[in-house]
Amino acid sequence: MGPPSSIMPKFIFPRRLKVVAFSLFLAVPFCSHAQMLARPGWAGSGMNAAPWWKHPVIYQADPRTFGGLRGIAEHLDYIRSVGVDAVLLTSLSSDAKQPIDAAAGTMDDFEEIVRRASQQSIRVLVELDPQQDLSSWTRMWLVHGAAGFYVPGANAEQLATVRKAAGGLGGQRVVIGDADAAGSQSRGGDGPQMLVDHTAGTQEKFVASLVRPALEASQQFADRSALLVLSDGPKLKRSMSRYGGGAQDIAIAKEVATLLLTTRAGAMLYSGQELGLDDAAKEISFAVPQKRGEQPAPLSVAAENAGKDSLLSWYRQLSALSHSNRTMISGAITVLNHDDQNVLAWVRRPAAVSLANPAIVVVENLSDQPVTVSLKADIQKLHLRGSFLRTVLRSDNGMGAMHLDGMTLGPHMVFIGELKY
Repeated sequence: MGPPSSIMPKFIFPRRLKVVAFSLFLAVPFCSHAQMLARPGWAGSGMNAAPWWKHPVIYQADPRTFGGLRGIAEHLDYIRSVGVDAVLLTSLSSDAKQPIDAAAGTMDDFEEIVRRASQQSIRVLVELDPQQDLSSWTRMWLVHGAAGFYVPGANAEQLATVRKAAGGLGGQRVVIGDADAAGSQSRGGDGPQMLVDHTAGTQEKFVASLVRPALEASQQFADRSALLVLSDGPKLKRSMSRYGGGAQDIAIAKEVATLLLTTRAGAMLYSGQELGLDDAAKEISFAVPQKRGEQPAPLSVAAENAGKDSLLSWYRQLSALSHSNRTMISGAITVLNHDDQNVLAWVRRPAAVSLANPAIVVVENLSDQPVTVSLKADIQKLHLRGSFLRTVLRSDNGMGAMHLDGMTLGPHMVFIGELKY
């Protein structure tokens, strides 16, 4: 079913001219809401050859966790601080006839998000229901400023329909599908530009023997197609609830974040996971203490901002690294097998390894006990030179480099280092 006439643009024209006028309206590339073309400096705007979606960080903003669409608009500064390239608005409506539930907000609220996001170089994407009239709904959202679409569960034909409709305006209107949807990766130029893979980040247990094979498979796929990995979503149990329940919850959450933000794939984050919210949490808290000496609520934005070792700070650091380091952006990846020690590790390599442009090694101890692991044989097998790792990021408060032939990591510790010799 297509969108109702009440949500489409209204024109004061004679009846016989309305269809022609509306067709011309859709064809105008520089309409007031054409978000991508309004920002000519953006990568992927149609005036820059580099696609923005090759290795992005996309933030799924669920109106329910922000108190509605207006809350998302008011807190775009916060979302931007996480280091995202795009906001994906999800769970907008449960009614096939209406684009936005009244409890979530209005189309005016959506357009305000687009306006404010454009000022901050953030693209606004919309989740579509594959059971709708995808062609009509795609055109409707484009008119209101959407820069792309995610259609979870859609098959190849449905994704091709959205891709065709999205091509009606200039700029790079990205279409995202699921990697496990039947035939979605077999299409050519009419298929989705990006695919979502959830296998590595949603295993029942966060242990190397389960996560490592899934990560390896997804990264092989990422060599052929632009891929997004995720661990949380509106229809998934939150990773904090899935893997938490003990003293190491935040440390494990940092390992999940590292898995999402340091591989060859892009990352799709879900609102609140950067704060460590579990399934019991309903909304993100932006409340700040009103009295001197009063402490902010746990897991609130204020509390996380105040802690330099907080989960939110870790997400921000990882996102900055994924955007600024050339090896993290485009380097090859090799996943190492240390399942016997419950250690997850991978190597990111630039096209030409040198002292000035070294390989980067990511190591995670997924166990509750300290572990000493040697990566010397792995590095030699990859024909890379190096004897130690110089710290790029580490999740503990330790200092100094790590030697390849015997690196000791604390329980659920993450170490990211440059390979040096």
